[in-house]
Amino acid sequence: MKLPRSRRITRRADFQRVRTRGKSIQGRFLVLGYLADETLTEPFRLGLITTKRLGDAVVRNRVRRRLRGILQRTGDRIRNPHWIVLIARGAAANATSEQLEKEWKWMLHRAPLTGGGSE
Repeated sequence: MKLPRSRRITRRADFQRVRTRGKSIQGRFLVLGYLADETLTEPFRLGLITTKRLGDAVVRNRVRRRLRGILQRTGDRIRNPHWIVLIARGAAANATSEQLEKEWKWMLHRAPLTGGGSE
């Protein structure tokens, strides 16, 4: 299932807003940027960043597919409403789906997205 356009971050200004006003958590494979926004009507808006440092288009697309799959399985845990930007680090190119999911769940636990983390 594709994430609807209304749930994606597509504008540069929105990515910048999460970066400048939001908070971030760094992991081995991912960097999670998040920003609470009470004006959002959907549960969360997501932006994925996979740069050329990861590898060629095949590698970048594989990482994006894995991240979207993880979010489809675990996205219902996210407390409303947040802007979320996931940046794949270089090590994500060689990571398995299980490693990426484990790190994502760790980040969800640390961030105040599910109600379990600290602000």
